[in-house]
Amino acid sequence: MDILEGIKEAVTDAFGDELDLTKITPEANLKEDLGFNSIGMLAMAVSLEEKFGFAFTNDDLAGITTVQDVIDLVRSRI
Repeated sequence: MDILEGIKEAVTDAFGDELDLTKITPEANLKEDLGFNSIGMLAMAVSLEEKFGFAFTNDDLAGITTVQDVIDLVRSRI
């Protein structure tokens, strides 16, 4: 599975249709461009954990600001 597509699926699982998936690009800032707050980050993390089969740590979440950061993290774990 393409990681970016997996992220889009995870965001859809977490938020339904509330977010325009075309805005989810590697350059997108999760908070500024996509409107994620801490609860949104956790919801996405849980969905990604289920989808890709690994667990995020608190340090992982603290270091994520862009979609590319998420891609890099997932890539390093799978």
